[in-house]
Amino acid sequence: MTSTRAAEILERIRGARIGIVGDFCLDAYWQLGGGTPELSIETGKPTRAVRAQRYTPGGAGNVAANCRAIGAGLVRVFGVVGPDLFGRELAGLLSAQRIETAGLVVQDREWDTPVYAKPYLGFEEQERIDFGRWNALTPGTESALIRSVRDALPALDAVIVNQQLERGFASATVIGALNGMARSAPRTPFILDSRTMSGAFSGMICKMNAAEACRLAPPVRADNPPETITESARSISRGTGKPVFVTRGGDGMLVFDGERYDDLPAVSLAGPIDTVGAGDTTVAAIAASLAVQASLREAGEMGNLAAAVTVKKLRETGTASPEEILRLLREERSQ
Repeated sequence: MTSTRAAEILERIRGARIGIVGDFCLDAYWQLGGGTPELSIETGKPTRAVRAQRYTPGGAGNVAANCRAIGAGLVRVFGVVGPDLFGRELAGLLSAQRIETAGLVVQDREWDTPVYAKPYLGFEEQERIDFGRWNALTPGTESALIRSVRDALPALDAVIVNQQLERGFASATVIGALNGMARSAPRTPFILDSRTMSGAFSGMICKMNAAEACRLAPPVRADNPPETITESARSISRGTGKPVFVTRGGDGMLVFDGERYDDLPAVSLAGPIDTVGAGDTTVAAIAASLAVQASLREAGEMGNLAAAVTVKKLRETGTASPEEILRLLREERSQ
C-alpha cells in the first residue's frame, strides 16, 4: 500500500460509524508498595498497600478505544456491565474517549463487571484477581442487548463482534440474533474476533490467529506444515461464506476471500516488542478500513501497520493513530 492510498483510507475513516458488540472489561493496574508489610490490627495478617492505581478499558473496550484512535467518527458499544463501581468507571472511561455507551446494558443481579486486576511489585505482575467469572445473562438483558444492536444497525458502516469470556455476552440467544442480523444486512460487514466460540457464529468475516484457525478447522496433515493455515482458512470460509483474516505474528497475515489468498508480510521491527492488545488493534483497523470500502488486502495491510505501531509500546495496551500509522509506513518504504 502506498502512503497516498493509506492516507486516503485513513481520511475516509474519519466518517466511519462502527459498532462493537462484545465482552467489555476493565483492566486495573495496582502498583504495590514495597518494604515490610504492615500487620492488620484486626487479623494480625500482613497487608498489601496500593501506592498507585490506574484503569483502562479492556476486552471489547480496548477494541472500541482502538477504533476511536484510528479516527472513526462514530463508535458505539453494546455489552453488559454490573451495577458496581467498576461498571461506572468503565462507562466513564469510554465516554471520555467520545465513545457512545448508551448500548451498555446494566444487569442488576447475577452480573459483576468483568475486571482483570493486576497487582505489580516493581515491574513484576503478581497473581491476577478476576471479577465476573460467574456471570449469567438474564432473558431481560438478552432482549435489551439484542434490541439495542438491531435498532442501531441501519446507521452503522461496520460491526465488530468481540467475544472474550466463556460466561459473557455471547449466550446462544444473543449469538443467534447476531447471526440473523449479519444475514439480514449483507452490505454491512460483520467482523468476528472470538476467543473460544468462533464455530457458533455464522455469516461474519473472521479475524483470528493461526492457532485459533487450526483449532477451529484442524489441518488434514498431522505434521502441521505452514500450508495447513491456508487449508484451515479455506474450511472456515466455506462454513461462514465470508472472507477470513489469519494473523501470524512475525510471519504477517493471510487473507482469504473465498477464492484466492493474499500473503501479507509483517512490518519489519527492531528492538523489544509487547504484543498485548495487538489483536484488538488489528481487528479495529480491519473493520474501520472495510467500513469505508477498502479492499480486503488493504484492510489486512492496515491491520498489519496498526498492530506494528502498538507492539512497540511497551507495558501498555496501546492504540495506533493515523499519524503513527503513516509515519511507520513512510519509514518502512524508505528502507
